[in-house]
Amino acid sequence: MSFVIKKDPTKVQINATGQGWEHSPIQTDHIVYALNDYVRIEKYGIKPDILFMMDLLSEKPQIVSGHDDLGEIISRINKFGVLFVGPYKYAEIPLSVAFPLEQCVKEFGLPYFTNTICYMIAYALLNGAKEISIYGVNQAGSQEYVEEKGGVEYWLGVANGRGVKVLINGKHSQLLRYKGRYGRDILYGYLQSLEEIIDSNHKFGEGTIYKLTAP
Repeated sequence: MSFVIKKDPTKVQINATGQGWEHSPIQTDHIVYALNDYVRIEKYGIKPDILFMMDLLSEKPQIVSGHDDLGEIISRINKFGVLFVGPYKYAEIPLSVAFPLEQCVKEFGLPYFTNTICYMIAYALLNGAKEISIYGVNQAGSQEYVEEKGGVEYWLGVANGRGVKVLINGKHSQLLRYKGRYGRDILYGYLQSLEEIIDSNHKFGEGTIYKLTAP
């Protein structure tokens, strides 16, 4: 006997297509937001509740180059039978809606959107999300992701500042992690990871004094 898990409108699961997306749960009480090329991986059984593609569909590089067929992509999107959020409402996609940009700017002020993930987070906040769980959003490995990462982290910061619980899933994600000068999630100034700092505080007390000069 099949059953349907009741969705909680305050919980959002963002599914992108980076490494680790495949670990997202197939059955969840979260509202599932799926990104762009998710239309390619519907065979894995993770059904989205809303699809997002903030690139103008007809100008996607894969479509312009002829690698993908616009008509086929439109057909796949319509086959899902779910809300489709883009920069505009498309005549060929009956369930498409335009992203509420003016409402978003009025609510949050700064229109800082570096990729579709940013819009997805903002949309979740506009719709009252209290928890945002993210899969397959790594923002690592290319100049494109380096340029986009700041925007995604900005919107996660907006979410966190509003008391929204943020869960970033997958060991490959570099969101809200410092991988720069010191590597391995070392906190700037401490030269230790958060876990090491907490362990040290438990062992020696939070009032530990650091001696700067030799005796």
